Amino acid sequence: MRAKMQGTLGRRLGVLVLASTLAWGCGGGEGAADVPATPDAVGDPGAPGDEGGPDVSPPDPDGSDAPDLPGDPGADGDDPGSPDTAEPGDVPRTDVWPDPLEPGTPVPLEASAGYKARQAEYLHVCSDENGPGQGDWAGQVCRVATGQSTYNDDALDAAIERMNARQDTSDFRLAALVRMLYLDRQTGALPQELRTRIQDTLLGFKYWLDEPGKDAMCYWTENHQALFHSGEFLVGQLFPETAFGNDGKTGAMHMAHAARRLHRWLDLRGRIGFSEWHSNVYFNEDIPALVNLADFAEDESVRTKAAMVLDVLAVDLLSNMHDGLFATVMGRTYPSKFLDRLNDSTTEAAWILLGLGNWKATGNFGAAFLATSPWYFPPPILEDLAQAVRTGPFEHRQRDSIDLAEGPEWGISYEGTDDVVIWAGMGVLAAPELIEGMVAMLEEEDLWDGFLFNEIPDDYLSLLRDNRGMGVLPDLAESLAPVSRGMALQRMSTYTYRTPDYQLSGAQDYHPTDWGTQTRMWLATLDPDCYVFTSFPAVLGLAGDLSRNFAGKWHGGYHPRATFDRNVGVIQYRLPGNPAVEDLLSADRTHAFFPKDRFDEFLEGGSWVFGRKGDGYVALASRNPTRWADDDPVEWIADGTDNVFVVELGRAADHGSFADFAAAILAADLSFPDGGVSYDSPSLGRVEVAWEGPMTVNGAPVDLGPFARFDNAHVSQAWGSPQMLVTLDDAALVLDFARVTRRGFALP
Repeated sequence: MRAKMQGTLGRRLGVLVLASTLAWGCGGGEGAADVPATPDAVGDPGAPGDEGGPDVSPPDPDGSDAPDLPGDPGADGDDPGSPDTAEPGDVPRTDVWPDPLEPGTPVPLEASAGYKARQAEYLHVCSDENGPGQGDWAGQVCRVATGQSTYNDDALDAAIERMNARQDTSDFRLAALVRMLYLDRQTGALPQELRTRIQDTLLGFKYWLDEPGKDAMCYWTENHQALFHSGEFLVGQLFPETAFGNDGKTGAMHMAHAARRLHRWLDLRGRIGFSEWHSNVYFNEDIPALVNLADFAEDESVRTKAAMVLDVLAVDLLSNMHDGLFATVMGRTYPSKFLDRLNDSTTEAAWILLGLGNWKATGNFGAAFLATSPWYFPPPILEDLAQAVRTGPFEHRQRDSIDLAEGPEWGISYEGTDDVVIWAGMGVLAAPELIEGMVAMLEEEDLWDGFLFNEIPDDYLSLLRDNRGMGVLPDLAESLAPVSRGMALQRMSTYTYRTPDYQLSGAQDYHPTDWGTQTRMWLATLDPDCYVFTSFPAVLGLAGDLSRNFAGKWHGGYHPRATFDRNVGVIQYRLPGNPAVEDLLSADRTHAFFPKDRFDEFLEGGSWVFGRKGDGYVALASRNPTRWADDDPVEWIADGTDNVFVVELGRAADHGSFADFAAAILAADLSFPDGGVSYDSPSLGRVEVAWEGPMTVNGAPVDLGPFARFDNAHVSQAWGSPQMLVTLDDAALVLDFARVTRRGFALP
């Protein structure tokens, strides 16, 4: 009887597990729409020192004191104090902290002239392009910062209405309205009626899933957690004695509620990084929450930790960007970001922070917040380092997130709302370890008819409720482990190798055969139009009330065993060998994204295809026979399931002409013994790797991880350590999350 029940439930649990992807993928993906610059917005978007700054420049951020926040012109005199009940986070501490790092003579951190110029330039165009009838809600913060009295009323009306209706992505609007209110305390720019509407909206909002009232908001992905907690904390700080309309608790009580969760979130980012690894979408949602805290939190530990996490994010960007492109493995991305060309939502923020690339959109969510920041600035060593490693050669290793099994080591259990939400931030809702805790959370917080779960038919929900605590749900989730665990953004080691003409970056040996949804596992990049990657699309279409497509043609699908060394990568695909999963997912091909028509030159020969853009070259081979798709000029198809791709990159300075590069590779021995690879790379020598075991180059094993938190010639952080050290020439930066210090040094 139980076996029969499990068989029936297994199919239905598969629906639940895959539908859970919606919860993980919640959030709309973009924040505010990036508003393109009008043709006459500025003379040269890429000129960091362009004349014609804004009429009102942002205050010089000297990093020494909390921002001076004069009384709110429309407030009731509440003193925004930090409650005594706020507690530090509960990220576990090691038995003995590392000794303080003091590599030289302490020097004060000050904003560079280049950073302030980029801030001013972007603030100018953001304010000009987001006035009446222009732009979107995020850009309105620039109008307040520059003291403007008119706004895009339609955009603000829609933002306020969305928050009052408690719809998904309300927390994005929350961050903007909070920022407008705090900036208004400095400029007095808001009309009284608008100021009152914003205050009323913030005081009536629902700030977390444990508050009363129904809603359609997603709380649990990593970026949403930061947005909700920072918003609650800062609104509570503004109105500590005021009773909030939704639950009757005072602002001080809301601050205390948010403080512990904020500390935990910030400490985890400082020590284990982001679970939404290198997201060219969701980093753009993390930045506003962090800038708000760094600018306006009166609690020094919150303010400093937020600034340090922004610094960590900047290190991530400069370590993995090629020519202004966030050209690396992605934990969460969208087809709109890479199908027509590489198109990152982080472009504008990377330009303001580090001077990398050029800005394009004038209403970018993160950039608008950075441009209006009176306190945060990146330590100048990070700007200098970004330029020093911009063209390479540069080799970088990085580790983010934890595996499900490692939760107890970090004080993260598999039950209780606070811990279940941490896992949900990693894309975990229905893994065997968590599914009972997830169901308990739904019951405890009365979320059955809330976001996501209100889309699941009642009989499916009844299966969860009726079988809770009977051992059935974990067993069935285990039977679908490549999916139920595969959605989780677990421990991931990034390998990146950069030269002036190309970058190769990917997830080193990451959970092969697991199934992901919004992932891109590797990328070979020559420029914004010419880049190559592969995938093993495995798509589930659900019928009836849950008719959806999960993952997609070019993102998600079965993960490869991908291994990289400098300019060569081997990408091996196999089915997971799990009939229950393979029955749910349709997969009949591996394929490559190879936009042959965009290259300056294109060649085919033997198992290989070749492309040249400028002085950069890329070559890709497939073990299985290939063909070009009839309906998609970028798709190079290898029919069948299991397959192996080999990629090698080159450049004129190292490999001669494009014809020479292609001829050398075509003459090299390439074979696939026992499903593995043996390849005599013209640049590296003999490369060998199988499905299991090491990757070797000329007999020497390649480091396949797990890596340190950060490891390159200039940045070091041991895994799990609270201390990061950045060095360049005679300067150093130490970020210490144990002591909550952010310090610059002059090296001896």
